[in-house]
Amino acid sequence: MIILLISLNCICENLNFFKALEKADMVFEGMLIKSDTLLTFKVINPIKQVSDTILVIYNDKECPYNFELNKLYRVFIKKENSKLITGNCFVEKLEDYEEIRDYSE
Repeated sequence: MIILLISLNCICENLNFFKALEKADMVFEGMLIKSDTLLTFKVINPIKQVSDTILVIYNDKECPYNFELNKLYRVFIKKENSKLITGNCFVEKLEDYEEIRDYSE
């Protein structure tokens, strides 16, 4: 499975899930519940370094992802200057709850 894809405005690395997991500072699966200047997610499945049930993060200004409210996503986050940032190269849209997996093994 390819996680990070090439987009129109950005050049992203093609990484499988486990390589993307290794490079990210935080990873979770969750639902976007609010979108304005910041993105607010309800965390459903914390995968790496996530302990909160609600996360507020920045969308990358140079390479933003077009999130939709009340949709499920697998989000890879980088920490930059104490900000949590995601973007087009760090998101995978999930179709439904069936795609949420347990990666603890």
